[in-house]
Amino acid sequence: MADYSGKGLTAHIGQKLVLTCQSVFRTQHRYENNQLTAHQYQRRMRRLRQSFNFLLQKGMKTPCKRYVGRCKFILKHEPSLWVFLSSPDIPLTNNEAERCIRGSVILRKISYGTSSERGDQFRSRVLSVVETCKKRKLSALSVISTIVGAVIRREPYPDVFDFAKT
Repeated sequence: MADYSGKGLTAHIGQKLVLTCQSVFRTQHRYENNQLTAHQYQRRMRRLRQSFNFLLQKGMKTPCKRYVGRCKFILKHEPSLWVFLSSPDIPLTNNEAERCIRGSVILRKISYGTSSERGDQFRSRVLSVVETCKKRKLSALSVISTIVGAVIRREPYPDVFDFAKT
């Protein structure tokens, strides 16, 4: 929608949608930097959401079927786009999740994967343990050593992350 370089109605609507999305991010950053009160933040986001929906409704009235379909799809899922407003623990973007899996994606691409389902499972589980260790500031080597030692001794898996306490 927004990448259309023409000067027609769909290009205009797409460009306005991009500007609205940029305003959402700018408003979010200003709120995070304490430049807006919670009331100002909610009011601005409410207006931006109304503008966003208005533009999508306008896009559904264009003669281009593909454009109408895209607008209809976005409107169908519109409530999920704004969940971050009612749940402060949900971030505006999934950048953190993307960063967490980036290393494993790169590893998979440069190593050409594994040759079996069990190999895939092993790699994903080890990488999951390593990421959890990073987040909890633990030594991945000592955690994996503890787990492997318990397996060798045929003992129950140790609670290396103290999940019983959480």
